[in-house]
Amino acid sequence: MKSNAKKDKENIYSLKGFDKVFKFTLAQTFKNRAYVVSLIMFVIMMALMGPIQYFSSRTGQNGAEAMSKKKIDEPVAANMTVIDATALSLNVDDLKLNDLGYENVNTTVISAAQIDFDFSEKLNSLAKDEIVTVISIEQTGYNVSVIQGNESDVPVEELDVVSDYISERVEEIKIEKSSVSEEEVNLLKNGVYTNSVMSEADYRETVSNELSRGKLMGLSMIYCILIMIVSTMSSSYIISSVTEEKTSKLVESLLVSVRPMALLLGKICGMLIYIITILVLGFGSSKVSSFIIKNCFGVDMSSGLGSTDFGALLRFGVGGTLLIFISILIAYIAFGGFSGMMGSACTKTEDVQSATGTVMGLVMFGYMGAVMAASMDISIVNTLATLIPPFSFYTSTVYYLAGRINLPMFLLSFAIQIVVVIAILLLCAKTYRRLILSGNTKPKLINVLRALKN
Repeated sequence: MKSNAKKDKENIYSLKGFDKVFKFTLAQTFKNRAYVVSLIMFVIMMALMGPIQYFSSRTGQNGAEAMSKKKIDEPVAANMTVIDATALSLNVDDLKLNDLGYENVNTTVISAAQIDFDFSEKLNSLAKDEIVTVISIEQTGYNVSVIQGNESDVPVEELDVVSDYISERVEEIKIEKSSVSEEEVNLLKNGVYTNSVMSEADYRETVSNELSRGKLMGLSMIYCILIMIVSTMSSSYIISSVTEEKTSKLVESLLVSVRPMALLLGKICGMLIYIITILVLGFGSSKVSSFIIKNCFGVDMSSGLGSTDFGALLRFGVGGTLLIFISILIAYIAFGGFSGMMGSACTKTEDVQSATGTVMGLVMFGYMGAVMAASMDISIVNTLATLIPPFSFYTSTVYYLAGRINLPMFLLSFAIQIVVVIAILLLCAKTYRRLILSGNTKPKLINVLRALKN
């Protein structure tokens, strides 16, 4: 009997008491006013995130256009002659001089073939408030020259603005008077993009990718944000809960009937229901946000992946969605277990902030590394980010579904993540046994590892 009791006491990996901790955690979470308010605020934020981003981008775009748009508030020039030496057959209305601020400047547009005066004499006799703009065609393209008299009062700054503005208008008029469609115009403006010189095998691999670089970045952002939300909300609860039990001496009674592993997993799984609720409601709110953007503001959502639409993760079908859910669950357990390790080292409520900071540092480290890797989208970087934790929690599933890594590489990454999660849970059970009853350990990772070693 004594031997069996000792064996049962030392079995820190037993799940005895798991159901009790799970039910208690679940009830306490949804009774906690702070968590309920956080849930409501998150749903509202996700519903409004799309419109907020839309208005922010529009404001920035309008500001940039306002800064780049050239306009002269008080022009010195009173007269301007525009000489059109092209086949565009320009007139005053084509130039839209009101946008330049030249609505009160007397402007005349004549064709170079219709000039009935000596051009050189005209330039020599320009008045102080008169300028001449010549639009011609050279081997390199259209050329705009703004000329003033020797005694002109028109400042050089005004001449530069006139030259830039008319040059832009000539480019626009050239397209407007052609038979080129708007789609072809956009292609011409976008230019030609080249990635690098590559082998035939690399080219075939690139072509087979399901998502472009831009869409990969959008999908990665959505996925990384989900994991960060899940990890952040769970870690704060787990650390606070463990610290409260430890400081109130409640843990001494709990460990009599509940084993450390069961205590940890009960908290993690209980909190998981709350997290799933957030994900489901967040998905619904993101769809509402996309609906508002599309139907109220006329934004085309089919051209890419919106950074607020969690529904984009469903584009890979039932199998892909299930894989994403499992991957998020693995990341959640990993960061949740690490939170339990740090929480067991807290000796007072003031230590919660330090422990939470350590966990959040690890979460943000993985998040930032994954986002940077997705923005680069380089084969070797993708491979490293897929195999090395904590980055792999954020990247492997997205890269596999996007075609950046093959199935063997994904399975290897998945196996590494499982091993890491199991190791974290085993270490957490040991730290629970060693540190949960200790009152001398500070909530620093080095102290946790040192106590585990001892």
